[in-house]
Amino acid sequence: MVPHKTARGAAALERLKCFEGVPPPYDRVKRLVVPDALQVLRLQHGHRFCKLGALAQSVGWKHQDAVAELEAKRKTKATAFYVAKKKSLALKAKAAAQLA
Repeated sequence: MVPHKTARGAAALERLKCFEGVPPPYDRVKRLVVPDALQVLRLQHGHRFCKLGALAQSVGWKHQDAVAELEAKRKTKATAFYVAKKKSLALKAKAAAQLA
């Protein structure tokens, strides 16, 4: 819990940014995995957990289906981009091998 009634807590809430999905400035940035934050490593056996989307839906959030649809579109675009990138890198490697 954040002490939202204090100046320190209000400032902390002003700095907080929350997004649905991946917002435009960050959708072009390479995604990384932080090993220290993996659920398998951090969550101890027997501890309960919930996902933010399920929690939001249980309190009345109605956009989970729209976000899932947008995420599916993003994944198909990312897959197509990755295939094109692999093809481009293979062509570059072949050209470098011919020059050397």
